[in-house]
Amino acid sequence: MKDLTSDRTPLVIATEINTIKYQTRKALLAGAIEIGRRLKEAKDLLPYGEWGKWLEESCSYSKKTAEKLLRVFNAYGNQELPNLNYTQAYILLGVPEEERAQFIAEIDAEGLSTRELQKAVKDRSQALQERDQALQEKADLRQALNDQDSQITQLTTERNNLKTKAEQLSKSQGELETMAQTLETKLNSLEKSTSYEGLQKINKNLTAAQHKTCANKIAFLYENLDKTFKQLVWEMRELSANDPDTHEVYKNKVLDFLTKGLTEKI
Repeated sequence: MKDLTSDRTPLVIATEINTIKYQTRKALLAGAIEIGRRLKEAKDLLPYGEWGKWLEESCSYSKKTAEKLLRVFNAYGNQELPNLNYTQAYILLGVPEEERAQFIAEIDAEGLSTRELQKAVKDRSQALQERDQALQEKADLRQALNDQDSQITQLTTERNNLKTKAEQLSKSQGELETMAQTLETKLNSLEKSTSYEGLQKINKNLTAAQHKTCANKIAFLYENLDKTFKQLVWEMRELSANDPDTHEVYKNKVLDFLTKGLTEKI
């Protein structure tokens, strides 16, 4: 009888190993998803503050491990199970859900090692970051250009306003110069139209007015002097009746004053 083991070849054995690996990988991810599903159910039922204690006492899980399983469930629990192991599935959580399937297909995530997959996700994140930075720089540059255009427009407007004001000032200066010249012409004309005889007449009238003013002043002083002298005579008579000695003193003074005044040139 022929030995059955003779039909087994390295190729057959490799196929069996890869099949077991695939099944194990699927089972591991499926198990992680189901554990995450039940962890979510328990968390919703537990009172506030009891979650960590329940994990440690009932499942021997840390909060960190439980959160990883919950994330895997939330990401893959309601869709067809991808051909990934648990580690690959967790690494791919770094890719947004709406882009994850396309990214898995593009890089053939199933055939990558853990390190290669981590690098691919990191490179993608870095590329997106650089793209976003480039877009932001472009937007900033556009904003700077817009600001510069606005500034140029503002400066142009200010320049035009200054130019208009300068033109207005120049026009006003010209008008003032014209007005001054006109006034000077009128003044010269007025000076020429004034005759010598007219000036002489004005001077004569001015002299006559001065003489009249002087005469009026003398008349005023004379009237005051007359009144004062009459009052002095009356007071002297009163003093003579009441105080003869004092009257005699002031009588002599008055006579001296009058004598001296009459001898002055008038």
